[in-house]
Order: sequence, then structure tokens, then C-alpha cells
Amino acid sequence: MFNKKTAPLPPGKFRMGGTHFKNDKAFIRTAVRDVRRLVKYCDLNAESSLLDWGCGAGRLAVGVREEFGRIRDYHGVDIQPELIEWADANLAGEGFRFTCLDLSNERYNPDGSPERTLAAEPGSVDAFYAYSVFSHMNDDDTPAYLRLMGEALAPAGRALVTCFVEEDVAAWEENPQGYGPLEWKGPLHCTRFARLHFEDHVRSAGLAVDRFEYGRETDGQSLYVLRRG
Repeated sequence: MFNKKTAPLPPGKFRMGGTHFKNDKAFIRTAVRDVRRLVKYCDLNAESSLLDWGCGAGRLAVGVREEFGRIRDYHGVDIQPELIEWADANLAGEGFRFTCLDLSNERYNPDGSPERTLAAEPGSVDAFYAYSVFSHMNDDDTPAYLRLMGEALAPAGRALVTCFVEEDVAAWEENPQGYGPLEWKGPLHCTRFARLHFEDHVRSAGLAVDRFEYGRETDGQSLYVLRRG
């Protein structure tokens, strides 16, 4: 179990998801904020099974430590070995585990396996968290992973995910010019969906939208809370 006073924070180069996470106070504050949102929207508690998909170096794990101190099962999954190595060496312990998957993503692991998996047993996940993951995903992987998410969720489980969605745009677009606060560079730096197109993927995966908040997340992403349909 974490020691709240001594558990380290990842170095700045390992803090994914936005430049504001480089600041220690912001890193911890946003982690705790997201844990509290998982409590509010997904009924997360210390007895839950939580899958942090695209966990990076464990920002959400830090938030769980700060808010709960312990949890039955936090499972952080990512495809970037150096981030998982750091998290496993510094944050793993009773109730906290990390898994590196060698899966393909054109931006973060272009030579990875084309296999698709979440490293979760069907029906085992009470709360699923994917912050700024679908914002870097192609339009073939997105519906496939949404289906896997639906399979992984427990009957009363919920998922909190973020992505770029807009009205009246192309169904899916990579690095849309003039969109958002950054100059998008390289494969899948920003992937934007038409809102109806993304929600069609959600419904096709056997999921339903519980909550939608437009444009309030990192770089203008929107928040979805999803449940099994």
C-alpha cells in the first residue's frame, strides 16, 4: 500500500496528457479531481475494481492514493514501456498493479502487435477510466476498443472517457488544421470525431451515454460517461 507522505511523483518527462501536468500541485489536484468524478459518475469506492486504460506513469493512481489510501484493485495499463516501468517500480503495491501491453498505435507504439486487448476479464471492471486515449486513436481501433470496454465492464459498471468531438465536421479526422490550442504534428496527435459518429460507435459497442460534457477537458476534449446498454 502507498505511503501518502513518501510516494514519489513521476518526473516531468513522464507526465502525459497536457503541459499543466508538469506542475506537481496541478498533477495531484487533477488526479484527485478525476478520482472524485469517478466516485460521482461511476460509483468508484475503495472496494472497486478500477481499470486505468492509458495510465501513463500513474497519475490516477496518485489520485486514488490521495483520496482513498487503498483500493481493492487498481490496474494501470499502457503501451509505453518506460512509463509502466517507472510506475511499477514506484507506485505498485497492495491493490495497485501495472501492465505494459505491446499493442500497435501509430503515435505511441507503431511497431506493436495488431492484437487488441484491454488486459481485463469480461464483466470484471467496476470503473473504467480512459483520459485522452481516444483523442489519439484511429477510426478502426476506436469501435473495436469500445466493444472490448463494454465486455470488460461489470453489469453496473461505468466508464469515464475523453475525446475530441464536434458537430458538423468530418466523421473522423487526424490533426485537423486550425483546430484547438495546439499545432498538431505527427501521427494521431489529435483525432477528432463528429459527435454523432463517435456515439454511433458507442451504441454499436452495446454501450449507452450516461453523461456528456462538451469541451471542458485538456485541449478542448469532451467528457463521456458510458454504461452498458
